[in-house]
Amino acid sequence: MTTCDHRQHAVQDFSSTRPPLEVILILLKFKAAVVPTNMAAYTALNILLNSITDAAETTSHPTTFTTWSPCLSNPSAVAILTTASETCSESTSVVFATVLRHLSSPPSVQHVYLDFSVVSLAASSPDERIPCDVIVLQAPNPGVASAIGKHFGWDPTRSSLSTQLGACGPAAFSRPGDLIHDFWAWAELHSGAPTSPSSSIGSGYDSFDGRPTLRAQNSDEKNMSLFYAEDEERSNMDDETLVMIFQWSSHADADRFKHPLQKSHGQNGQEVSNDMWDRHVAHPLRQATSIGAKADMFKLELRGVEPRMGKAAARERSGSRRFSTMASGFGEKVSGLWGR
Repeated sequence: MTTCDHRQHAVQDFSSTRPPLEVILILLKFKAAVVPTNMAAYTALNILLNSITDAAETTSHPTTFTTWSPCLSNPSAVAILTTASETCSESTSVVFATVLRHLSSPPSVQHVYLDFSVVSLAASSPDERIPCDVIVLQAPNPGVASAIGKHFGWDPTRSSLSTQLGACGPAAFSRPGDLIHDFWAWAELHSGAPTSPSSSIGSGYDSFDGRPTLRAQNSDEKNMSLFYAEDEERSNMDDETLVMIFQWSSHADADRFKHPLQKSHGQNGQEVSNDMWDRHVAHPLRQATSIGAKADMFKLELRGVEPRMGKAAARERSGSRRFSTMASGFGEKVSGLWGR
């Protein structure tokens, strides 16, 4: 028992002292269902996934992973979670070239910084299935973002259900219950991207009125944007996006957890309040959408990346052939594609 306690303490300490991981959430909306019978689109997606993993193939660190899933309620939508940020940092990254003609809208790329325990979403094989839900709550302007911040918190890790359930220990040392873990974070801009309301709005004013610089690293400083939320000069700036990822024991357990009349269980078998989901997630979402926010919900079964398919499998997987070395003007070439 003592050994187990020491191991648990070591894992918790290791996790708590590590900086958050940058995880990229990619959402792709295809023109048709992405299934093996739709060979052209499925192969294009397979090439994309393998091109993302190619960039990290020489890295054996356990925090390096790429998983994906079709949306169970909409098979023409696909979600990808990856820590290989260098290949797919923005929607115009050249790695997306293989799938563009199959998409109905541009790729959505969100950068979030999550706790080290997010590696629990790293599937070990294409056959493994990790049940999870992803909710992307997008505000049309800083005013609505402020309202979302008041409901969910500018430091959303404090608002997560796992935090409220007191689930601080890793699942390996206890019965996880219906909800394994949930990860909440405000989306961040990648390095070099245009300014957003929460990233560096203050920098434009420092020269003459001393307004503080706002940073967005899922910290309390994001709360400072509340003061300037209604400033006229910010009314047309970039939106704010809250990303929530819920990892479940199964989707059946998830349905029970969300149902206000059914009993659900947390770690070590403790009973969970019946209205926990509605009070902390569903009701605030309804309020946010009623004032103009957009909520996209994806029911997923994350899995590992399949080997390359078809002709792509015969290609030599060498650094000289990676997408990152292709023409630098790709972003400009596709910028007008969706306006046609």
